Parts: sequence; structure tokens; C-alpha cells
Amino acid sequence: MRRPTTAVAAAVGLLLALTACQSEAASGKVQGTDAELACAAVSRLPERMPGTDGGQAFDIVVARLVGAEELARAAALADAKFQPLADALREAQQLLNVTSDPQQAEPAVKKARTYC
Repeated sequence: MRRPTTAVAAAVGLLLALTACQSEAASGKVQGTDAELACAAVSRLPERMPGTDGGQAFDIVVARLVGAEELARAAALADAKFQPLADALREAQQLLNVTSDPQQAEPAVKKARTYC
């Protein structure tokens, strides 16, 4: 059973988010706010999460979820109106950390989608 550590998962997620920002900036696209980037990562999460044996799909979901959670947290620190988004993504991340099962985080991710 895989159990992502918060620090490692956060680093990977943040690295993916920053890489995406840099590649979009290099192509001339607007980077977006922290909240917009968090919502972009949420929109790339599948409606039906992979199981714990999802291999690469599992790793991608974990990285996107962690990146979205960190960006939403930054957005909420800058503007309290994004706190519900940050809370929903923190809940999803905590469920993933406790259960190591992305499917258990689906309700919290669905809630986060409503704030995007």
C-alpha cells in the first residue's frame, strides 16, 4: 500500500504546478492567480479517482491534488474568500493521507469543484 508523505507529495505537487506555470508563461499564455491555478489542477483530476493500485494514475492524482491544495492555501492566505476552496482541498488531502485511497477523497474533491 502506498502512503504519500505530506512533505514529499507537497514538493512534487508544487514542482508540477510551477513547471506548468513556467511552460505556459514561455508559450505566451497568462499564468493566472493561485486560485485559478488550483482550480485548473482540480479540473484535471478525474471524476472517478483511481484505486490504490492505480500505478502512474495514482501518482498523478496525488501530485495534482497536493499542488492544488498548496495553491488554494496560498490563495486563501491572500484573500479569505478562497478559504472554502482551501478547506475542501485540505480535507481531500487529509483523507488521502489517512487512507492512501484517492477514491475516499472524491467527495471532498467534488466539493472543491463547486468553489471553482
